[in-house]
Amino acid sequence: AAELLALRKQQLAELDNLIKSIFCDMFGDPITNEKGWPFEKLIDITTKIGSGATPKGGKESYKDKGISLIRSMNVYNGLFSYDQLAYIDEQQAKRLDNVTIQEKDVLINITGASVARSCIVPSDVLPARVNQHVSIVRVKEEKVNSVYINNVFISSSFQTQLLKVAGAGGATREAITKQQLQELIIPLPPLPLQNQFATIVTKIEEQKALVKKAIDETQYLFDSLMSEYFD
Repeated sequence: AAELLALRKQQLAELDNLIKSIFCDMFGDPITNEKGWPFEKLIDITTKIGSGATPKGGKESYKDKGISLIRSMNVYNGLFSYDQLAYIDEQQAKRLDNVTIQEKDVLINITGASVARSCIVPSDVLPARVNQHVSIVRVKEEKVNSVYINNVFISSSFQTQLLKVAGAGGATREAITKQQLQELIIPLPPLPLQNQFATIVTKIEEQKALVKKAIDETQYLFDSLMSEYFD
């Protein structure tokens, strides 16, 4: 059971590596831009860049259910974590209407130890808002695909640049400002090529979902065996 669990996790890692490899083959490194794509500032290819706030009262004001409040602990590179997802009520959400999340929005952490982590919001957490540690990046769909932008953000070279930007102010806490996000330079391949990449990623993500389900089932089996023999 342990060997099977390790194999499933390795399979999941290989699927992640496959996405990175395909991105590199199709678009090259987004920093060196060896394929010579035209550059655009992030502000010119987005309709919204902005972060939210923590409701008055902090954690004590969170609800057991309601509208999702996405925090930095939910945003990982290429992965949304449902663990510790917070909820707020309609009244609290109304005060955060300026950071209402839409389908396909890219989320990027802008403060703290998890700064620069990025993923696309899953549709099953909507309706949702973000707090002050997470920024929404909403693309102009006639120019850019959100799957492409997210994979630019999480590429190793761009992560290095984002971390440099976050630490450039010399503050004790790493942070990326709204203006710094707006000024990011993004290589922009033709939209049909971006869409082709997004279709491939969607198919790989479907495979990843099956592997994750198998991991959960194998973990349950493993835990049951451990309990049966040793408890």
